[in-house]
Amino acid sequence: MKRIAILNCLKANQVCAGVSCLDALRERRGGFAEYAGEDVDLRAFLRCSNCGKTPEEDPGMTEKLERLVSSGVETVHIGVCAQMKGIRCKTMQTYASWLEDHGIQVIWKTH
Repeated sequence: MKRIAILNCLKANQVCAGVSCLDALRERRGGFAEYAGEDVDLRAFLRCSNCGKTPEEDPGMTEKLERLVSSGVETVHIGVCAQMKGIRCKTMQTYASWLEDHGIQVIWKTH
């Protein structure tokens, strides 16, 4: 069973309830289509802490990322909210690099 997490933008929290991401996961569409016919363990659904800081500059975010590693998450899906008009959020890119450096696959797609 694949252990995954969903990482979304804190700013999106103002309008996002996570419904579209969770629907896409349940229906195995969008970024979750690769799990069709497979059981998935959603280990975490989290938001970034804020814009413009690296994990090293943000102890709270570092703690969140380390928790993903220690809980056995294999893949993190970064929400579409972290990509505006095809441009990836630079802060999320630093988190993605951190995760990849710690052996976690990153997929830039949810719904």
